[in-house]
Amino acid sequence: MSKPERSFLDWVIMGLLAALVATNAALLILLRTGGPLIGLGFYLVLLVLSFRSRRRAHRWALVGGLLGLAVHGVEVAKLGWSDYPVPVALNLALPAALALAAWAVDREPQQAAGNR
Repeated sequence: MSKPERSFLDWVIMGLLAALVATNAALLILLRTGGPLIGLGFYLVLLVLSFRSRRRAHRWALVGGLLGLAVHGVEVAKLGWSDYPVPVALNLALPAALALAAWAVDREPQQAAGNR
């Protein structure tokens, strides 16, 4: 039995996770603090899970997107914008897009089953 093909949204989720890994790596280099290192590790684990497992990986991506959005939102609210507004804005926008894409994957089978 062959593995099913990845959907477009699966690839979008992996792309968003890769962008979050790159953004946190850039912030780690720029800021030299522990926060981006935690984000880098977190999103790297989610990327590996998404790449290796097609089953429940989108649920982890949904949780990761919501968690990332909450953490980065609190950071901006408490600390304000840093000297590097583009990576900070990406750290807000990319988790939101990740959560939306993962939610859409979760809704996809339910819609298909409802149309029958």
